Amino acid sequence: MNELATLTLELREQVQIAHIDGEVDIANAASLESEIAEAVSNSAEGLVIDLTGTEYFDSSGIRLLFELHARLSGRRQSLRVVVPPEAVILSALRITEVDQVVPIDETVEEALAALSGNG
Repeated sequence: MNELATLTLELREQVQIAHIDGEVDIANAASLESEIAEAVSNSAEGLVIDLTGTEYFDSSGIRLLFELHARLSGRRQSLRVVVPPEAVILSALRITEVDQVVPIDETVEEALAALSGNG
C-alpha cells in the first residue's frame, strides 16, 4: 500500500473498524479497499470506516466507499463512515452524495451505537 495512508484495523462488538489516516487517492484506494474488505468476516455485524485522521480523499476514495457499501449490502452487513463536522473532506462526501447512501457519524462511538440499534 502507498504510504500516503495508514490503515489500522480494530474489531469491537462484532464490528470491524478501519481507521484511515493520511491521504486516500488513486495510488492507494484499491489496496485499501482490498485490505478492508478482507478484514470483514461474514459474521461481522458491519464495518465502520473512521476517516477522522484523513486529510485528503479524492474520487478514488469515494469509489472505495460505494464499492464497500455494495459488497457489504450483498452480505446484509452495514457500513457507516466517521467524519467529524470540521473535517475538510466532509464537503466532498456531501457533494458526491455519499451521505445519501452511507450514513456519516461524527464519532466511532456514534457509529457503533447506530449499528447496534442504540443510536
